[in-house]
Amino acid sequence: MKRAELKKSICPLDCPDSCGVVATVVDGKITDLAGDKDHPYTGGFICRKMRKYPERVNSSGRLLYPQVREGEKGEGKFRRITWSEAFEILRSRLHGIKEQYGGEAILPYSYAGNMGAVNRFAGHSFFYRLGATQLDQTICTATAGAGWEKHCGSLPGSLPEKAQDADLVICWGSNCKVTNVHFWRYLVRAKKRGCKVLVIDPYRSLTAKSADIYLSVKPGGDSALALGILKALLERNHVDRKFIEEESTGFADLSDYLKKSDWQGFVAASGVERGQVEEIAELLFHHPKTFLRLGVGFTRNSRGGMAVRAIVSLAAALGLFGGGKGQGVLLMSGAFVGAKEKLTWPSLLQKTTRKVNMIQLGHALTVLDPPVKALFVYNCNPLCANPDADMVRRGLEREDLFTVVHEQLMTPTARYADLLLPATTFLENRDIYTSYGQFYLGVVEPVIQPVGEARSNFDLFQELALHMGFTDPPFRQNCDERITDYLAGMQGLPGNVFPSDVLKGGYFHSTRSCEAGPLFSDFHSKFQFCSAFNSTEPQMPCLTAGGEFDNVDLQSRFPFMLITPPHMDLLNSTFGELYMDKTGDVLIHPEDADAAAIVDGELVVLENYRGKATRIARVTEDTRRGLLVAEGIFWQSELFNSGINNLTSQNLTDMGGGATFHESRVKLTRPG
Repeated sequence: MKRAELKKSICPLDCPDSCGVVATVVDGKITDLAGDKDHPYTGGFICRKMRKYPERVNSSGRLLYPQVREGEKGEGKFRRITWSEAFEILRSRLHGIKEQYGGEAILPYSYAGNMGAVNRFAGHSFFYRLGATQLDQTICTATAGAGWEKHCGSLPGSLPEKAQDADLVICWGSNCKVTNVHFWRYLVRAKKRGCKVLVIDPYRSLTAKSADIYLSVKPGGDSALALGILKALLERNHVDRKFIEEESTGFADLSDYLKKSDWQGFVAASGVERGQVEEIAELLFHHPKTFLRLGVGFTRNSRGGMAVRAIVSLAAALGLFGGGKGQGVLLMSGAFVGAKEKLTWPSLLQKTTRKVNMIQLGHALTVLDPPVKALFVYNCNPLCANPDADMVRRGLEREDLFTVVHEQLMTPTARYADLLLPATTFLENRDIYTSYGQFYLGVVEPVIQPVGEARSNFDLFQELALHMGFTDPPFRQNCDERITDYLAGMQGLPGNVFPSDVLKGGYFHSTRSCEAGPLFSDFHSKFQFCSAFNSTEPQMPCLTAGGEFDNVDLQSRFPFMLITPPHMDLLNSTFGELYMDKTGDVLIHPEDADAAAIVDGELVVLENYRGKATRIARVTEDTRRGLLVAEGIFWQSELFNSGINNLTSQNLTDMGGGATFHESRVKLTRPG
């Protein structure tokens, strides 16, 4: 009988939990993946998604060798070549395109398929040196971060562990039982003590179904709801005057605005009646030990940044940044702050080059002038995950576009590659992982050797740089040298811990956590309710105009609002290969289903002027009238050749340049 080895790693996926994991390895093969009991946050379990990860590592669909396209683009027909041939193709094509069209004709495209700091940013130094177009990576948390920074600066979020001592926990725009499962266990402990859980979300999510109180807010109405609650608190003088006077600035201007504003504006924009708003205000006042967990779902619309601004201002007026037991505000932890330039090396850029917002990839590949002639995709699957996916597909079909895809499996994007390169999984990499939802970091070793001829992002770009003739110091670094560089001077790393200690493995807790005492005092700053920001942005939280949902012309053509939140079995488009025969559901309110003569379980078509998608109707009161909810990014397949992002927009949010995934107008019909 072959002996099993247990080896530790850290989950690489774009999730706030960043779990410690333990892989069971038998004869060089992963046979099981479980949670690491030694990780203080993971607590010995992992989500149902990651328990299936060995299926991806060992899949018969793993890309094992470099390949070149033989069939039509999108057909998925390739011929095996050697790495030497692949590097020669890359050297020749990239040099040729740069010489003929300039470096800006080359567009790198990547995001957070692997959150390891080295491998996530491995290509940046190469593309800076090449003089390529720069990618503005804004698709996930950019809006949330921009909204937070307006009022909180670089303040870290609260420790998630503090929630277990709260008397009230609010999950606002966070379906944490699906997207932040380890935070939920603190709520379970708190509920045993009598803590109430309030979930605020446009639909009754899995987390909402487990809450004590559920409040349905109109999509895009979160800023109006937060400001309405604050208005009710002011009318009752139920704000924390001590925190406001000692730990903040600018409250008087916001207070004057709210007092002068008519209630109807907040009610109409939030979709919540005044009586309900006042009930939530009373609930908050009578539960000073409140922990507020914010997701990023409510930021993915045209008022997303303003929603963060309004909600954190409400939290500040309640004194939740005061640091008392059970009190806290967590959007993103900000646990460790390293010098990103030590990973990306922007100093290699010899002259300023143009930027493309990643959300507008469809535009960049079809109408951008001068045109993109080479696209290099790694660490992501844009044909599934990007908005306006039909336009992305049209760009990928261009015969004059040289497309390189570095990938683990034959994703829908990979099918359009001219050159297809095999990528490692996180279990085959060395890397350093931090988290945006908890306060630990760690460096991990490869658990197994690379499968087939797969290469990590880091190894690929380091060798490609040499083939291109780049001999700059960053391209001579090994992985440990880059990690050491990044750790040097990192904020949050304990003073008695040196990079050499971190490289040996283990978990390290951030010193930027604040277990007690006022957060702003600890970081020598104050909460700013009102400041002179960019002149194009309001100086304080306020009601602002909506986007596609409020467009009267679109309302008449596409009567339904559509949001596309996460699915419990998918993480963005990761794991889509396990559900190729599925298209996902769409939640439809019974009255809307009756009006359209739609019955539960039948196929329906969602359509707008951007494209269409097929889903299975689930008739339920878990959603509001007029709101369709389509969870998850299922892959396009031969059975279902359209994805949900055919319907979403390349429009940007109000700040941070983020995506408006939760603001699409559609019509609903039956097939045929």
